[in-house]
Amino acid sequence: MKNQKNYYNKIMPNPNLGIDIFICENFNNGKKFNTHWHENMQIYFFTQGNAIVTCNKNQYYVKENSIIIINNNDLHSLESLTNNLKFYTIRINSDFLFSNQIDICQTKFFSPLSQNQISFKHLIEGDINVLTCINQIINEYFSTEIGHELAIKSAIYNLIVILLRNYIDKFLTKKEINSKINRLKNFDLVFKYIDQNYSNKITNSDLANILNISTYHFCRTFKELSGKTSTEYINQIRLEKAIEYLSKENLNITEIALICGFENINYFSRLFKKQYKIAPTKFRKNHL
Repeated sequence: MKNQKNYYNKIMPNPNLGIDIFICENFNNGKKFNTHWHENMQIYFFTQGNAIVTCNKNQYYVKENSIIIINNNDLHSLESLTNNLKFYTIRINSDFLFSNQIDICQTKFFSPLSQNQISFKHLIEGDINVLTCINQIINEYFSTEIGHELAIKSAIYNLIVILLRNYIDKFLTKKEINSKINRLKNFDLVFKYIDQNYSNKITNSDLANILNISTYHFCRTFKELSGKTSTEYINQIRLEKAIEYLSKENLNITEIALICGFENINYFSRLFKKQYKIAPTKFRKNHL
């Protein structure tokens, strides 16, 4: 069982069905899903509010009726830009699509999908056929009427056909797939180190040494995987920790900045305001 820091593995509520759907709501401005990855295909369907979703190194602005496709092993995160963000998360286990009989569909499409040899474009907007499939999957899942399992599987097959015909991003070779997965696994050590040492000074050299690679190679690969420089990512973690202290502790702003790894209070305040559109002092006042 994998236990890497940013590897997400949630057991399917019904392993025999192989699909999980839940609604995420009450996301206030600035609330996030931290950078993580998993081995299941995942779909975000936004019904209210605005957010930024980062997939690998690309950022997407999403709004009502936007759909985000998360391919297997995509490194991704989410940040709400409004106080009313609401969206469905649809998790699809690759095994759900397979049958015991190996046929042409499995060989040509499902195996390459599960192995990341086929990946889809992340953002889909304004496609009525995709929206119809998504709504059908959600409605059948929560209705639990007789035959809903068949209806869900049928709708997912139909969705994959639409994606294959209109939204293929690229085909990956087995060598490229293995390289991508290995890099994610290796960089789990880096993400874990940052999370445990955010209050201390962290340099690119420190992080590169964890993986025993050059600083140049580390910086390039980190940006490719996360879409951020290591400094941007570390500051993001520190700001998220600062939110926790501002909301719960009686420390003053300078003490919080230092505890979270910021040596300069002005730099901390400037980054905080840029990130959350509010000064730390005002944020504390509003939440206390």
